[in-house]
Amino acid sequence: MKFLFLASWVILLVLSAFIALGSVGSLIQGYSKSDETISRDYSTVQMKEQGGDEAFKAFKARRVTAATWALAYALLAIVVTLVPYRRGEQWAWWALFVAIGLSQILSMARAITVGTTTGAGTAGVLLAFTLLGLMAGAPRMFGNKLAAARVD
Repeated sequence: MKFLFLASWVILLVLSAFIALGSVGSLIQGYSKSDETISRDYSTVQMKEQGGDEAFKAFKARRVTAATWALAYALLAIVVTLVPYRRGEQWAWWALFVAIGLSQILSMARAITVGTTTGAGTAGVLLAFTLLGLMAGAPRMFGNKLAAARVD
């Protein structure tokens, strides 16, 4: 069970680190002057041509805002994983489940609500690794309660 819990917090730590690195990459892209592709068929050059410079600035500002929030939650997930989660505090398990899991489910909902799957694959992978890490840690986090329930 010790190996399983070690795998659990390492998976969650690596996952949070990748989210932080991705957020930094998105911040760099948001602050850069380079043109980028928004989707397969649309670029920021086309956005400037059709919507003007203000639409382009608004798009970049939204990207920077989203990236800073993602970076903040990734850094918080790293701290929660390294301290209370490793101590076996159940609230940390639930906090990571809600913060990372729910956010990725909402991100994947874009396929239904917005009608695009762009980015939903990444959210699916993040959700899968989150659930893998949390399920590996569940026996340690909830083992005593499960054993007590079996005795009763």
